[in-house]
Amino acid sequence: MSRKIKYVYSDYLLAQADKNPAVKGRASLTHNLIKSYGLLSHMERIRPVVANSGDLKAFHNADYVKQLNNYEDLSKEDKKIQDNSYRDDDDHEEDLEDCLLSDCHGLCYDCPPWRGVKDYVYAIAGATMTACDTVCKSKDSNDIVINWCGGWHHAQKGRAAGFCYVNDIVLGILVLTTKFRRILYVDLDNHHGDGVEEAFASTRRVFCLSFHQMECGYYPGSGSCKDMGRDNGLGYTVNFPYKRGITGDKYKTCFKRIFSAVYKAFKPNVCVVQCGADVIVGDPLGGSNLIPQDLIECIRVILDYPVPCVFLGGGGYSLANSSRYWCQLTAELCDETLEDDVPSDNENFLKYGPDYSLNISAMPTLRDENCEDDLEQQCRTIEEHLVLYQTHAI
Repeated sequence: MSRKIKYVYSDYLLAQADKNPAVKGRASLTHNLIKSYGLLSHMERIRPVVANSGDLKAFHNADYVKQLNNYEDLSKEDKKIQDNSYRDDDDHEEDLEDCLLSDCHGLCYDCPPWRGVKDYVYAIAGATMTACDTVCKSKDSNDIVINWCGGWHHAQKGRAAGFCYVNDIVLGILVLTTKFRRILYVDLDNHHGDGVEEAFASTRRVFCLSFHQMECGYYPGSGSCKDMGRDNGLGYTVNFPYKRGITGDKYKTCFKRIFSAVYKAFKPNVCVVQCGADVIVGDPLGGSNLIPQDLIECIRVILDYPVPCVFLGGGGYSLANSSRYWCQLTAELCDETLEDDVPSDNENFLKYGPDYSLNISAMPTLRDENCEDDLEQQCRTIEEHLVLYQTHAI
């Protein structure tokens, strides 16, 4: 099946995405690798709009948006003071954070603010909203739109969380609701997509399917198999938690089985797929034993169904491995085969040492904590719930 591939990109978007302290420089690293392999010629480039405060308020509450503006205003005032003093810049940042910490709306600790954070938020939100608007306006029924700068699934209505300053996914899905009746959200990040699930827990319009690691002390601590949505949306959420060290054979078997069952029950008109790269083996905040080929095989299952798809990034704290994964996934979506050796003219070539290749290998010494019987029981429980709750279509 022939699909048009569209790629959300602008220099401004990359510059803003690069500023997130948790993944500083990752957006440009990924784009440059995709570019060095010649994949840009296989995609139509879509220039993203920049969101505004009104756009954010479609999901985020006014107090949170105001907090972003407050920080920006304090930053500007602080800059005026700095221009007329010799105080250290770090002292200024500490003063600003102290001013806002009492009512920080999550803009502290794992989501530290910085001068220009509002511009970052508006750029990220606008890019994913652009991706979803492109699908809405397309005359083709099976377009693919890519935005690797998006996918920030932890942010809540009134606060930043888990390195996520804006829930661009929720804002994008709300754009999709203007055209599509049934939207399937698939979250493949190693962490549970709690912010997105919470936003749509009470509706049948959006089905949330999340595969993620879940164990004591692992962020965010939610996403049990028993969490199935609530009220009118009961049964329209499926969580498949797994333990540390899960291998490709177990993961792929479970994903194919559950995704097929969800698709059959829900019959979506469009899919949004969050492809967090922290699911790849070796991520400092991950814990799986999965390689890009494992996830790509799962993506192929999604692509077997003739609906338009929006692909987003997300977590991924080994920056080189994140770019390797998303580059390989981009090639798969474009139906292109890549050489394993990273092109030597890539401006970030040295980042891919010591082997300078796309290859990421599983770790034979990483213990798999997942029992096949437990995974099988979890699959059966989910299938029973789908039969129980998916008895009438919307």
